[in-house]
Amino acid sequence: MQEVSPNLWKVRVEMPAGREVEYKYGLWDTANGSLVDLELGDNRRFQGPVLAENQTTRISDEVYRRDARRLFRGAGVAVPVFSLKSKEGLGVGEFADLKSLGDWAASVGLKMIQILPINDTTSSHTWTDSYPYSAISAFALHPLYLRIDAMGFGMPEDFTRRLGEMKETLNSLSQVSYESVMQAKISFLREIYGRHRSTIWEDAGFTDFVKENRDWLVPYAAFCLLRDQTGTADFTKWVGWSKFDRKKVDALAHRSGEHWPEIAFQLWLQYELDRQLSDAVAHLHSKGVALKGDLPIGIDRESVDAWSAPHLYHMEAQTGAPPDAFAVKGQNWGFPTYNWGLMKRDGYAWWRSRFAQLSRYFDAYRIDHILGFFRIWQIPYEQTDGIMGWFDPALAITEDELEERGIWFERPRFCEPFISDESLAERFGSEVETAKERFLDPAEDGGWCLRAEVSTQRKISDLTDVSPEMRSALLDCVSDVLFFEVDGKFHPRCAMQRTRSYQALDPDQRRRVEDLYNDYFYRRQEDFWEAQGFEKLPAMRRASDMLLCGEDLGMVPACVPGVLRETGILSLEIQRMPKVAGVRFFDPADAPYMSVVSPGTHDMETLREWWRQDPELTADFAWEMFGIAQPEEDLGGETAARIIDQHLRSPAMWAVFPLQDLLAMDEGIRHSDALGERINVPAIMPYYWRYRMHLDLGELAAAGALNERLGMLIRSSGR
Repeated sequence: MQEVSPNLWKVRVEMPAGREVEYKYGLWDTANGSLVDLELGDNRRFQGPVLAENQTTRISDEVYRRDARRLFRGAGVAVPVFSLKSKEGLGVGEFADLKSLGDWAASVGLKMIQILPINDTTSSHTWTDSYPYSAISAFALHPLYLRIDAMGFGMPEDFTRRLGEMKETLNSLSQVSYESVMQAKISFLREIYGRHRSTIWEDAGFTDFVKENRDWLVPYAAFCLLRDQTGTADFTKWVGWSKFDRKKVDALAHRSGEHWPEIAFQLWLQYELDRQLSDAVAHLHSKGVALKGDLPIGIDRESVDAWSAPHLYHMEAQTGAPPDAFAVKGQNWGFPTYNWGLMKRDGYAWWRSRFAQLSRYFDAYRIDHILGFFRIWQIPYEQTDGIMGWFDPALAITEDELEERGIWFERPRFCEPFISDESLAERFGSEVETAKERFLDPAEDGGWCLRAEVSTQRKISDLTDVSPEMRSALLDCVSDVLFFEVDGKFHPRCAMQRTRSYQALDPDQRRRVEDLYNDYFYRRQEDFWEAQGFEKLPAMRRASDMLLCGEDLGMVPACVPGVLRETGILSLEIQRMPKVAGVRFFDPADAPYMSVVSPGTHDMETLREWWRQDPELTADFAWEMFGIAQPEEDLGGETAARIIDQHLRSPAMWAVFPLQDLLAMDEGIRHSDALGERINVPAIMPYYWRYRMHLDLGELAAAGALNERLGMLIRSSGR
């Protein structure tokens, strides 16, 4: 028997041709020569085909049938670190707060804490840096999470007094004031550094940390220095430094150089962050609580990663997501896409080093948008809406295929914006004449075309002298196309059925285009994308011993579940986002063991907010899930508890709950305003990520009724 990858084995056996064979899998102790375990259920059956000489056939069994009562099942809580609240923090959650959260989790029976990405996002020194998925380094931690008075450096009484006053001010805020917190923290940290820097430079722990992490740490420190010197993280504007040169960077960071004090400040922050996070993780482990991290799918185009290794990314492209119910124009995350072909040459070394860094702190991690390892949603840099993208890689459409399908194809009609006289008033309203005069020219077909200065969405977004309505109408014009042409081949625009161009086709052409659309998105790519997943994910799986959990939501190819199972990666099952067509709500009881079930994610409304949005929908949910005929207008604590219990009793390996949804069970302590608990709205970009618990961690620990109820639910579920 040969191990192909972790948890995936293969064996070659000879079977009699044309006869049915019965078999089972078992675990055999080779040292003692004894059977350890035999899978449950009836024997497996296989009808051996008649094959020619030297031919083989393959059986792929994905699940070892074990007694569910003997399988591990755990429960966890999901909350961003920045959202944690304590009297010791400085207006934001800090790594040290994970200890108190871990104490609470252990006391009620939760076995895991899941957090959002914690990498440094300091790009512009403004609130837009609050976006945790847009890091300036895939390795560096965010100074936001340092606890200043736990660093062990002696400071004057005045320093302690001012720190205390600032704590009082910032902790009184109901939400995180990102800019105020960062300004205060960096100011206090520079005071400590200025007073103790000679001691810091000679500290053995500090010097060892720098030596062990030099490959990523020194470029990061240099990036921070140059960002602040030039006033921008856009390294293409750094005169003399726009192209990364390792020798120049090493010289810039040399201890004898004039910039060493500032370089060392950045190195020291990372050293202290590593110490505090490692200390928190050790405490969690002592309580039997695991820590689950979050791996963003992309890297920021203005990051040290893009600066130091631009060849690993397609900088002319952007990643995002196709349109869905949460973002009808799709999502554009702005990250460059990966050059997978080049990464493969060295065995995905960048990814392996990234996972090694993650495993320094985490027991498990969530792979954000794991669908990107099968195919990524790629948007040209000159466009801004996610709807302007297509899948890459993908089996594109040729002109010959269009002809074979009987589609009358003409490039301008299918690939250029469709702007008819009839649509102008609808689009531009009272500004029709202004639009014609400034931005439109008559087209040969009797319609209109956009002038060069507004031919792309980025050009339109850069306009400063137009109304928001005019800008929106122009962006809409650019996106009204049926196909995107790429290297002489074509990709259908997602949701093209909502375009005026599609509606203007004659019925026969609409039917033919619709059939091609469905073939492109739902049929032709499956085997191709399956191969892409099997090429990349096993390498990621082998990179560490962490438990891998994939965020496989959205437009999920049919091949994804099988690939995840065979590579030992858990899927994500969200009740409000069922993966089966025609099903309105996913029942956690139907979840596979190798999965994580959850009522929601940080990108969704909390249970309480969702409950109020569409009374008809929640009424259907209440009846379908629990037989409740007349649900309350606001989600009550009892109903919230039933939803939590339903997930806990799922056969899934993990049930993970947003903290807000757990608090919803207790009407006496939960937030007075459900809208105040939202973490992110994907349709709004940029969004201010500033949700903060309304209870501090001490109050959470003392919430007797909630904790007793949650503990009882966890124990009775067998988790």
